[in-house]
This record gives sequence, C-alpha cells and structure tokens, in this order.
Amino acid sequence: MDIIVVVCEECGHQALPPIYTCPKCTSNDFVEMKHTGTGSIYSYTTIRVAAGKYEPQLPYIVALVELEGGLRVTARLEGEQASIGQYVKMNRVEESIYWFE
Repeated sequence: MDIIVVVCEECGHQALPPIYTCPKCTSNDFVEMKHTGTGSIYSYTTIRVAAGKYEPQLPYIVALVELEGGLRVTARLEGEQASIGQYVKMNRVEESIYWFE
C-alpha cells in the first residue's frame, strides 16, 4: 500500500500531509509523491496502559518506521514482537493511524 508524501520543490524536504510551509526553507511549494510504504523499525515501544477505546487493545506496539528514503512515520505495528531494523510494510490507514506488519 502506498503512502502519500509531500516534497518541497525548493529544498526537497519530505513530510506527511497536511503541511503548508516547509520547516527547512519556509517555501509553500509542494508536490505530492507516492511512497511504497515499506521500511524498517527505527524505534518502538510496547504500550501497556491506555485509556478509552485503546484499553481493550492492550498491549500493543507503537513504532517509529523509517521509510526507504529516510522519512520517519509513527505507526501501529501488528503482532506481538518487534525488533530494531525489522523490515515492515504498511497495510492500511485507519482513523489517521498508519498500520504496518
């Protein structure tokens, strides 16, 4: 599954939408690109205490995924195990949350 990434036309900075001004060069000129949605786990944590609608899902893993190309995305990870450097791919977006497996 692809991820839409915006790229600053002035300096090449990549970000996830929405973004209105480039944090590196303050340009307002962006182009959208599709990214493959694959990468590796840069960091992760296991959530063991949560409130509201997330409590029944405990425990669950939140990961910082470094996409191929360097952009990092905070995401939920399916499964019960994770390791730094583990190859992952996005399989869905649900309520603005990226899910990787």
